[in-house]
Parts: sequence; C-alpha cells; structure tokens
Amino acid sequence: MSQPILAALFFLVATLGAHTPARTLQPGAWTAQQDGISFTPERCEDVVVAVKPRAPLEFDENTDCGWLTVPAHHADPLGPKIELGVVVLRTNSPGIFPDPLFMAQGGPGGSTIESYLGEMKNSPIRAGRDIVLFDQRGTRYTRPALACDEFDRLTTDTIEQNLTPDEMSQRSLEAAEQCRQRLVREGTDLSAFDSAENAADVAALARALGYDKINFYGVSYGTLLAQHVMRDHPGILRSVILDAVVPLEGSFIPESGRSEDRALTELFNACAADPRCAAAYPDLERDFFDAVARLNQQPARTLMFDLETGKGYNAVLDGESLQSLIFQALYATDLLPFLPYVMARAAQGDYAPAGNLGSLFVFDRSVNSGMYFSVMCAEDAGLIEQTVDDSSLRPEVAQRNARDQRDFAELCRLWGVDPLPADVNAPVHSDVPALLLSGRFDPITPPANADRVAATLSRARHFVFPNVGHGAFRSEPCADRIVTAFIADPEAEPDRTNCLATLGAPAFATPDEIVPAPSLIRLTALSERGRRELAALGLGLLTLLSAWVTIPLAWLVRKLTRRETHGLPWLAKLNPWLTLLCGAVLAYFVWTVSAMVADLISKESYSFLFGLPAESRSLFLLPPIALGLTALMAIGVVAGWRGWGWLRRINRSLLLLAAAVCLGALASLGMLL
Repeated sequence: MSQPILAALFFLVATLGAHTPARTLQPGAWTAQQDGISFTPERCEDVVVAVKPRAPLEFDENTDCGWLTVPAHHADPLGPKIELGVVVLRTNSPGIFPDPLFMAQGGPGGSTIESYLGEMKNSPIRAGRDIVLFDQRGTRYTRPALACDEFDRLTTDTIEQNLTPDEMSQRSLEAAEQCRQRLVREGTDLSAFDSAENAADVAALARALGYDKINFYGVSYGTLLAQHVMRDHPGILRSVILDAVVPLEGSFIPESGRSEDRALTELFNACAADPRCAAAYPDLERDFFDAVARLNQQPARTLMFDLETGKGYNAVLDGESLQSLIFQALYATDLLPFLPYVMARAAQGDYAPAGNLGSLFVFDRSVNSGMYFSVMCAEDAGLIEQTVDDSSLRPEVAQRNARDQRDFAELCRLWGVDPLPADVNAPVHSDVPALLLSGRFDPITPPANADRVAATLSRARHFVFPNVGHGAFRSEPCADRIVTAFIADPEAEPDRTNCLATLGAPAFATPDEIVPAPSLIRLTALSERGRRELAALGLGLLTLLSAWVTIPLAWLVRKLTRRETHGLPWLAKLNPWLTLLCGAVLAYFVWTVSAMVADLISKESYSFLFGLPAESRSLFLLPPIALGLTALMAIGVVAGWRGWGWLRRINRSLLLLAAAVCLGALASLGMLL
C-alpha cells in the first residue's frame, strides 16, 4: 500500500454536524488594529465557504465568527498579511467568567474549527465561559492554506502499485517538491509558518477579541504551541492544558520508533493480562509479526475506500503498511479494543479488517502537509538527524523508523525554511497552572514526555489514562470531567471525583463478540459498488413488499367475482404465503441491520468497520431462511404456471425475481451466511 512520506504521523479527527444559520457580529463589535493586527467579523458560513468541509459544520445562534489578520512575520507589522478563521462559541451565561478557553489542534496542520466545533458546542465548559476555536496559520480555514493536494494524488496514483519503500520515498519527495514550487509561485513565504509566529497569533487573537486572560488547551502539536505561548506570552495565560505532550527539547521524529515500540508492548501486555483477550489471541505478538514478515515477502491486496469520494481501490498491503495502519490506529482510543482482532485476522490471511482501517487513514486529508513541513522543519531542523540507539527495539519498528527519519531530514533540506533559534528547544520554566494528560497506548507522545515537561512547571499535575491512545480530552469522559474541573478552579485538585481510579485497560473485542460484515464499509462510504448494491436491495425489497398489497387484493377480487382456481398443486397454493413470509423475513433483516449500523455510527463507534455485535448472530439465520423460502417460491411458480392466468404469472415471476435480487445483493455484501 503506497502512501505519502510519514503518513503515519498524521491523524484524522472528523467533525459531524448539520448546517444551520448563524448570527453575524455587528460591525465594530470587536475592534483591534495595531501592529498590523485586526479582527473582521464575518458570517460563519462565509468563514468556511472557501474550503468545503468534509462534513457539514453547524453554527448555533450564539456563535460568532470572523477573520484575524496578522503579519506574516510579527516583527514586520507593515509586511504581508495572513488571515486566520476564528469561531467563538459564546458562553450560554454571559458575564460569569471573563477568561475563555482557547483550543489548538495538533498535526501540525490540523483544523481546530473542523475538529472541535461539533464537540464543544454542548460542552459544560461553555456554561460559564466562551470557547474560542481558531485555525492556525496555514491550516484549513486560513488564507493562505498550505494544503498539498500533490500528496492526495500520490496516494490515489500509487495505492494499487507494488512499490518498494525506496521507490515510495522518492515519489514522496517529488510530490513535496511539486507542492513547494506551487506554493512559492503563489507567493507564499514558507518561513512565515512556525511555532513562534503561531504563538504570537494566539496573543494577537486574545488582544483583538478583548480578553485579558485565557485558558489554553492544546493537543499533540498544540501542546508544543502552548509551551511557546508560555515562554513568549506568559501574561495572557490563566491556565494551560497539555494533552498528548510534545517536549520542546529534542525532536519526536527520531524518537518515534521508541514511542511506537513502547505502545505495541503496552498493547500486547494489556491483551495478555486480560483473560478473554489472552484466550482468544494466545500468541498475538508472534502471529502479528509473522504476518508482517509474510506480507513483506509477498504483499496481498485488500479493498480500501476513500470515504470522501466513495471510490474503492484494490490496495497493495505489505508488512510495513500493516504496521503503519496499526500505528495510526493506536492514536484512536475507540479503535484500541479492536486492534488484537485486526492483527489476528491478518495473521489468518484475512486482510479485510486491515483494509477497513486503511479506509480511515490512508486517504486522510485532515492535515495540511505544507504547514506540517514548514513548522516541523523550522522547529527541529537541527534535531531530526540526531542519532538514536534503536538496538533494543523490534527490528521491524527500528527499520521503518530509520527510513522515516532519513526521509524527513531529506524533505526538510528540500523544503528550505529558516530554522528557529536554538534556544526555542530549551524547556519552559513557568508557574502558570498546568494540567498534563497522557494515554497509556499513545504511539507518538508517551507519558514520559509529560513527565519531562512537568519537571520545569512548578504548578503542574499529570494524569495518565489506562485506556486512551493519543489525546484524552473528548475521547474519555473522565478526562473531560478533569479538564472541566481544572478550568473552573486551576488551584484545586482536578480529579476530585477520583474517576481515574475506576478506569482499566480497553475491553478488547474477541471473535465471539463480532459477526464479520466487512463489506458494510462499502455502504457507509457510498462507493459505486455499494450504491449499486443498495439500489438493488432497495428496489428488490420494495417490489417484494408490494406483495402485501397485490396478493390480498387479488384474493379479494377472486372472492368477489367467485373466480376460484381449483386443482392447483399445493406448492402453487402456498406460493402467496411463501412470498409474503419471504418479504417479511428480508424486510426485518434489512431494517434491523440498518438500525444497528445507524446506532453504531450515531455513537461514533468504529465497530461497524469490522462487523456487527454478537447479539446480531441469530439475525443472520434469516437470509438462509429467505433463501429456502425463495427456492420454494420458485417451485411454486413452476407448479402453478399452467393453472394461473397471465397476470398472476407476471406478478409471481416478478416477486420471485425481486427475492432473488435481494438475496444476490446480500450475498455480494457477505451477509448471506
């Protein structure tokens, strides 16, 4: 499976919602224009109209939006400008607390607006204070935005090609060069996109919106940005929350192999400590790496779907690609329970679950790669090539990490941005109240990172969540409660409810809990084949259910006209009842499965990627029953053909055909077990 350079470092967090009108700030509601900084109120719809969101964005009536204009280089206030999209979720209780919560997504390059708008609208934090979402310079809702569509094209062009890692590295560097050249032709100063300028943007936004103090939440790269704000603009901070912590000193890129290896060890140990998981997957680590070795020797193919376009691909899956998918899945707390299952299925030669993971990650467009390259190359240019002893790591992890480190160093030489001063990598010393959050299974920012950062923060508290991947807030309710309590009173003990003590490792899914239905993703992705299957199933089912009208009506007409048919074989006489029963069985099955999938999606559960819950197992007895009923219907049509009139022949034949079409669609979806 081909994918762009360091794609494993990018993670998608999508926001779902429906579009509703939003009010607009009146001109002059906010005024700030000094040092080349100004804020312009704008209709929320117009802030996001420039870039189509992956899902509709909802703005309630108490939401304000606009554009923050800042200098490309804050040291040159009269120079070129950059515009940042801003969304302010106004508090539902004005005047209670004057200090808002500012939020910063990670990546770098992820959209804060798209990631957190839907999640924070109904947050209890909003009950007392504003929540400010701003897209960092270069991300989705900014002008200019440093997206690299060249990498998207590279993914779709190569996903079905069996390229070597070195061939893929070269193609990735070529895509990066094409993106760089295009951005420069468009007049973009790539050196204007770094953490120091981002931190100055935060201070500028607070000043422009009239806030004296702010609470700052950052996740992943957002924690790195928070530390820059703590050092460069400490006066604006009331408190900080660092979630999935990246230290300023050092670079996480050379360390990513150790972080991945540690997270895999935690996963294998957690499964071994869980009696049900251990019984289901007794040799999980060995089986998984045997599968990796086998796929590196002989790559397989598996279906993957671009969930934005619905297009399906017969993707090449080699061992390193399988590793990469597991690495990326370790980010997502909700996916952790299913990873042993995916690993075990791959060990058995079933790559459909891994392919469905690929559908989530391989086509990820959530990170603007150009912004990622500018920020990371400026931040860590002198650190990316540092020597790291990987001799204690699993060889499969160490080998991939060494290549990624080499490739990213080469990319930074190509990208050519100015490095930040060396002192930006010094630890921050601060007495601002700080809450640090870590996940046990985080594959890129391990808990040790937070311990290192907390050592120079005099008022820091660190919590590790035993069931979380990358980013605890909004993925674990206990973390939400701790963050809410901390923002309400940064001086108090935030875990007053002691909810952390009640948490354990993820409840790993075992084969007896999953009814495999890997083709469901074709329907949720609305792929071309999935649309055909849905259309066939829907048309066939509607036709079959029409029997509940046509058959009773025909019976009534015969009764009224006294046109009874005598001497028909008994299967011909049973045919209408078989037809009605077959329609009812199929309708119940389709309705119940649809309701289950809709419920899983509404709960934002990833389990539909792999199958349906165990309680649906008896439900899958219905399609074979419908198959048997259809066979009897066919015999009845043949038996009654001579005795029926031409209208009844046509009607019963169409109904038989409709039942066959339904069963064919279910068979294509893998549901005719």
